[in-house]
Amino acid sequence: MPDWDGRGLPPVARARVDRAGSSGLRTSLLSVPAAVGSEVAGFTPVGEVMGCVVERLGWVSGFGVTPNQQAVIYADALRQGYRVALDRLRLEAEAIGADGVLGISTSVTRLDESMQEFVALGTAVRAETRQRPGRVFTTELPGQDVGKLMQAGWVPAGVAIGISAHTTFDYNMQYQTTMWAGNVEVDAHTRLVTQVRADARAQFHKSVQAIGADGAIVSRMALDTWQLGEVAVAGVSSVFGTAIARFHRGRAAPTSALTILPLNRMKEAQ
Repeated sequence: MPDWDGRGLPPVARARVDRAGSSGLRTSLLSVPAAVGSEVAGFTPVGEVMGCVVERLGWVSGFGVTPNQQAVIYADALRQGYRVALDRLRLEAEAIGADGVLGISTSVTRLDESMQEFVALGTAVRAETRQRPGRVFTTELPGQDVGKLMQAGWVPAGVAIGISAHTTFDYNMQYQTTMWAGNVEVDAHTRLVTQVRADARAQFHKSVQAIGADGAIVSRMALDTWQLGEVAVAGVSSVFGTAIARFHRGRAAPTSALTILPLNRMKEAQ
């Protein structure tokens, strides 16, 4: 593999772009309804794109590092993994002349006890209009949902992610989790789950604001918890979705939305 400093497209991704350009073959991950929906919205698939990164990811330990600081570091590492994978997906879409990426799926695969692979997959599309967006937009929404959004006067701006991790200590937990406790509330877990979910939503809101959008559509949420000994519990919560921007404020958007859609609005926002 050629030397690579970690910036821009990886050499293997660049080779994939070159092969696609020379062959003229256009591939797509869209289902038939999604492909038809994207066509209705004014987009033509130009190829499937991918971004990935492998990170060492684990619970950090060391002198002077508190459990909550460990949780913050862990959440930051998760956000970094998703961000890099999505950035590389976007770069590949730009390289093949796309205006956006539809139907993005993200996944994390554990390779061993410390390394995990973050992957983002989607279908790059090009708008059938003379206006070009300042930057490639990304969305987890399929083509038919994007078509409905644009008919209603909204346009996808970018994938938004909120991730938070925390730890909670409670000495009552060692009694509330025994087989003799019966059906009782486990206070530490309730506090942890409530806090980590709320913080993940707050992080999601910040992500939408950073994109410069007017709102967002949540597509999925995840929660994982694990005990730290007998008196502590840790957890991580994630919120995924698409930030959206309004381009028409009437009761219904024009039928040919892309003839008036100010795609360059996203240039500075993204």
